[in-house]
Amino acid sequence: MQQHSEPKVSALLKKLDDMYDELKSDAHYEGTPSVAYGHHDPFDVPVTLCEVCSKPPNLEQPQAGSRWHYVCSCGRQPRSVRKHPWQAIIEWNSINLNNTDYRAMPLFGLRDLSPEMAHKRLAGMRRNLELRKNIAQIEGTVAILTDRSIGIEQPGKGYTRKLDAYLMWCLWGLRLTKITKSRSPV
Repeated sequence: MQQHSEPKVSALLKKLDDMYDELKSDAHYEGTPSVAYGHHDPFDVPVTLCEVCSKPPNLEQPQAGSRWHYVCSCGRQPRSVRKHPWQAIIEWNSINLNNTDYRAMPLFGLRDLSPEMAHKRLAGMRRNLELRKNIAQIEGTVAILTDRSIGIEQPGKGYTRKLDAYLMWCLWGLRLTKITKSRSPV
C-alpha cells in the first residue's frame, strides 16, 4: 500500500465498519422486509407506452459506443442518457408513470399490497440495496488502493450491476406507489 493512501484507506475502512454495523443491526433487519427480490431478471425491463401519444418509444444510441436513451415519435424523451439499454428503459418508464401499476412489477412481491404497504416495503428494500451498493463500492476502492493486501477483494461487476438494477427498479416502484397513493381517496 502506498504511504499517501494510508489515511484514505483507514477512513474507508472505518466507513465500511460503520456500514456493516448498520447492515447487521436489529433496526436494519426489522426495517428490511426481504432481500429476496423475486425470480425476474432485473435486466429484463418492460417498456411502457408514451403517456402523451400512447405509442412505443424507440431505443437510440446516437453514436456507436455512446449512451442509450428512448425517444418517442412525438418528441417525448427523458433528460438523461444511460450506459446500458435496461437503464434507458427504466429512465423512460420513470417519465411515463401513469401507464404502469406498481402491482404489475415482477419484482419485490408487491402484487397484493396496498400502495402504503408497497411503499413501506420498497423503502426498506431501498435502504438495504443502497447500503450493499455502497459497501461494494468501498470494498472495490480499498481493494485497489491496497492491491488486495489486507484481504478485501473487489466485488464482481455482475454483482454490482445487479445491485444497480434492483435499486433502479426499487426507485421506479417507489415513484409508482407515490403516484398511486396521491390518487387514492383519503
